[in-house]
Amino acid sequence: MPKLVVLTGTAAGLSHELSANLATIGRAEGNTFQIADSSISGRHCEILRRGQEIIVSDLNSTNGTFVKGERISKAVLRAGQILRLGNVELRLEASGPAKSAKPAKAAKAAGQTGTGTTPAKKHQVLFVDDDQAFLEAITELYSILGDQTWKIHRAATADQALSVMQQTAIDLVVLDIGMPVLDGMQLLSLIHRRYPDVPKAILTGSAAAGNRETCLANGAGLFIHKPLSSEGMKAVFTTLNELISWAQSKGFSGMLRQVGLPDVIQMECLGRHSSILEVRNQRLHGQIYIETGAIVHATAGALTGEKAFYRLVSLTGGEFRLQPFKIPPERTVHGQWEFLLMEAARVHDEEATTMISKSAVTGQTATSTPAPIAPGTEFHAVGENVIEMVGRDGKWHPADGSKKTP
Repeated sequence: MPKLVVLTGTAAGLSHELSANLATIGRAEGNTFQIADSSISGRHCEILRRGQEIIVSDLNSTNGTFVKGERISKAVLRAGQILRLGNVELRLEASGPAKSAKPAKAAKAAGQTGTGTTPAKKHQVLFVDDDQAFLEAITELYSILGDQTWKIHRAATADQALSVMQQTAIDLVVLDIGMPVLDGMQLLSLIHRRYPDVPKAILTGSAAAGNRETCLANGAGLFIHKPLSSEGMKAVFTTLNELISWAQSKGFSGMLRQVGLPDVIQMECLGRHSSILEVRNQRLHGQIYIETGAIVHATAGALTGEKAFYRLVSLTGGEFRLQPFKIPPERTVHGQWEFLLMEAARVHDEEATTMISKSAVTGQTATSTPAPIAPGTEFHAVGENVIEMVGRDGKWHPADGSKKTP
């Protein structure tokens, strides 16, 4: 009897026998085959056995279903072929003893893969903060949210942090700015020089002007203000988990949730990736071309070059997705990406100040009535200034709920 075997990710070794005619695969409970991976949608795809054929149908997943490396809506999967769901690869095997999903799920809860013998690989995460109570609280909360997939290390000083990194292969470093002796920004710069490939994030309560730009320019992938609620801390966990997955995936496809456009651009440039970042909202559609970590071209409506880049980064709502890189028709951007992001932030602040001044003169306030949303539309928050909107049919949709896309 055919079965699917997970080849990559924390669920590697998990397998499911296709004993029924119809099965669903997804991250959420209730699927016939549940795979708890952040790149897989709640209900990702459907598997139909029809005689000797295995037919795979995508269920409008966020990160796509792939057969033989090509994104599909429906395709026949043959024995030995690779099925990729998000960042997770599975192989269809024609026969052989299979492990059911339920025992494998129990093994996962015990910190093991579906084989029941080999411990699952955990993300090694280091938190650096001089607040011991905060370190204890975040360790307890994120150990639960990580569901045995995070191994949390703690350090209250710079020398403790460096000692941990010398002894352990850390997957993510999360630092506070307000540290004694050697502050967080100095430690960030030091860690970035020694470990340039390790993702780094700032989690701080200090919002002093210039801190964000300085940290991003010195190697931080994200700059996050410490939330005051448990729900906010859960949102931070999701963001950090995405940063780890982004860094560890050899080839990223799909959309990153709960971060803003500057963070996506930052990570693409730091990783020296080549991609096209497509951005749009109700009134504007544009593209940012990134080649081996350098921004080389941008378009936004009739604008091109740096003006187009600043316009896209300053959008206060819309959606984005990463596309495979293609040589742009021309090269219109030549500045360093760090400078471009800082300049975009300055332009955005000046525009916001101008709008506030005009409102004060006219006595008007910037209010608007929420537009009706089309039924079946799914929203994902992606940061303070960007909203990713994905329809159930997997197509772009305008935010006003109309059927015609811009």
